[in-house]
Amino acid sequence: MKRIAFFTVLFFIVVLYTSCYKDQVVYDSIVDDNCELSAILKFNGKSCCYDYHANCLRFPIDSAAMNNFFPYTEFQDFASVTFDGRELNNHQVNNLGDICYKRSYEISVEVHGEKKCILLQFTNLPVVQVITPNTIYDEPKTLARIDIHFPEQGKASETYVAGIEYRGKTSQQYPKKSYGFSLKGSFDSNDDRSYALFDMKSNNDWILDAMWIDNGRMRNIASFELWDMMDDHKYQGISGVSVELFLNNEHQGLYSLNENINAEHLGLTNTTGVLYKAYDWGNGATTFEFLNDEPPGINIWDSWEQKYPDPKSCINWDPLYELRWLVVNEDDAFFTEKIISSVDIWNFVDYYLFLNLTFSLDNIGKNTFLVKEDCDDLFRIIPWDMDGSWGVFWDGTHTGYQGMLSNNLFDRMQSTNAGDFNTLVIQRWYSLRGNIFSEENLRNHFSAHFNTLTQSDIMDQENAVWDRNIDMETEKDYLFSWIHNRLVWLDTYFQQEP
Repeated sequence: MKRIAFFTVLFFIVVLYTSCYKDQVVYDSIVDDNCELSAILKFNGKSCCYDYHANCLRFPIDSAAMNNFFPYTEFQDFASVTFDGRELNNHQVNNLGDICYKRSYEISVEVHGEKKCILLQFTNLPVVQVITPNTIYDEPKTLARIDIHFPEQGKASETYVAGIEYRGKTSQQYPKKSYGFSLKGSFDSNDDRSYALFDMKSNNDWILDAMWIDNGRMRNIASFELWDMMDDHKYQGISGVSVELFLNNEHQGLYSLNENINAEHLGLTNTTGVLYKAYDWGNGATTFEFLNDEPPGINIWDSWEQKYPDPKSCINWDPLYELRWLVVNEDDAFFTEKIISSVDIWNFVDYYLFLNLTFSLDNIGKNTFLVKEDCDDLFRIIPWDMDGSWGVFWDGTHTGYQGMLSNNLFDRMQSTNAGDFNTLVIQRWYSLRGNIFSEENLRNHFSAHFNTLTQSDIMDQENAVWDRNIDMETEKDYLFSWIHNRLVWLDTYFQQEP
């Protein structure tokens, strides 16, 4: 009987403990095996993401929905919740009145007489939450769930399974990490799938760029948008969108979710096509000053990396070897004859001008892609990693606005005037200065990005999370002054060109 009584008491203790445990809000909840977190509060089916360091919830909302905000509200059934002193009804539409950015609203959550106050802030940016019980490394990728919550109230949140890892070379030394992730169809790490995020091209591989060296937090994407404009949206590059990032219950601040340049993004399907990435300087190898005679049978050669074809099935350095040999070793007459049948001259003219407008000192050799869609195609160049531009060097320090950027390939095109390169450069410069490269257009283009980033308090959050002191007005003044001076200097330079 004592044994029965003991287990009876033990049973009721377990039931009581379990019941009490369930009837409480776990604010800094632990990620479960399905990569899920308990939501404290939801509006219109979207979770308010919680940052336990600041004891704060963040919710994305479009400015059009901020007047008389009537969200369908959800929270735990055993809790009572108030918003700015007004009690909310669970599983019902609640009137939150007129709300605004840059203000913290008090949320009170009460369970069994125990009350906890949390701040709620609204943002104009999409919120991306990476949820994983695992540690993220450089490699291999860690399985995670990625939730995307959009500001548009009529647009449902999206959930994806992904493998995620740190990315970048130099950027990994910074406290704020960039991430690369590949999308999955399930929690099987081999189940690679492609999806279109934010209406961008469907792809398997994506990037969350920390933008650490760029205090303006926009140079990379703004540059690619201009590159896209330069040929009526025909040039190949990437798109991206500014987002707020959460890693489980920790706010990571402002990121740019970007496309990745790969064979899928570029639509490469022909087996004779190639895609090469210049990832380092290689003692002049990627600036076409140096050539190793024999390319290896692997996908890395002289700081170039073969991205397509898949190195597991084929190594093809022949097109790049022939181009490098032409630039490094051939005489002027042969170079002049052959270079125009090797590269897309208009693409190279535009890249030369784009490189010098942005004054991207770290992109003369490295941070570029060369692509041919098939063996009969001409090489085209694609820019990459434009954070160090518009008056900022690769380490975040300020640069001057004077000087021209070039490498041995462009030097030889200029010295030989191959394909009438010099005339095309000057004509194209003044054509672009009349519209895309006009000071008014550049100011308007960057102003749109500044307005997006200053509409809410995301830069205050960025500064708090990463112990920074970024002032966007100061950044804007510096950028606009630099653009003005750079354009004046370049106009003078091209007037003196023969």
